[in-house]
Amino acid sequence: MTPASGKTPPAGGVSPFSPLSPLIHGRVRLLILCYLMTHAESATFTELRAALGLTDGTLSVHLSRLAEGGVVAIEKRFVGKRPQTVVKVTVAGRRSFRQYVQELRALVPGLAE
Repeated sequence: MTPASGKTPPAGGVSPFSPLSPLIHGRVRLLILCYLMTHAESATFTELRAALGLTDGTLSVHLSRLAEGGVVAIEKRFVGKRPQTVVKVTVAGRRSFRQYVQELRALVPGLAE
């Protein structure tokens, strides 16, 4: 039984109040995706780090998780002699993010479209 409703979750253990993707729902991963979805869908590692106020280690770990989940693609290249990491939202990532937003709207009454 769930404490809030007193009802037993449906088979599979998923409550109607827990559809949000755990891959996206983490605070840092959500911030990364929100930034990418509103800034031409790609950004450099340095740009993300500065815009979101994250450490190299924190950003690296969360980008790795998003890449493993197929939500972002990470490209490493050189600009002159300097390495540059570019992060881009994949087609599947855009689809997952849109689904996440729809699920969030369904959970939060009155959330603007």
